[in-house]
Amino acid sequence: MRRASVGERGSKAKKISAIVDAVSNAALTEYDAWNDLDALSTHTDVDGIDVDPAGIELNGDEFRGLAAIYVALQYGSGNEERFETSDTFEGQFEGHFDGTRPVIDKITVDTSPFYE
Repeated sequence: MRRASVGERGSKAKKISAIVDAVSNAALTEYDAWNDLDALSTHTDVDGIDVDPAGIELNGDEFRGLAAIYVALQYGSGNEERFETSDTFEGQFEGHFDGTRPVIDKITVDTSPFYE
């Protein structure tokens, strides 16, 4: 089995770092995940997205991985009494590289624990 050279490891680390940044800063309203999250409350805000770099799979110019998606869920509107809570859901992402820039093609989220 051939070991990766220092340059290859450095390049992989840069790619993974770029993916983490891209996913962490993704506007979820542009992805399928948003419909599932928005259905959970009267008003849903994304508090953050965490990506574990060790869980990212690279396959050529394509990548995939898992993310923790943190949301604030607000209930009530107008003159109603309002209630706010927060929750975390497991998300998945897929994408590809356009040159050195990661492009997120898909972000999905599993909201099934919310309904259990």
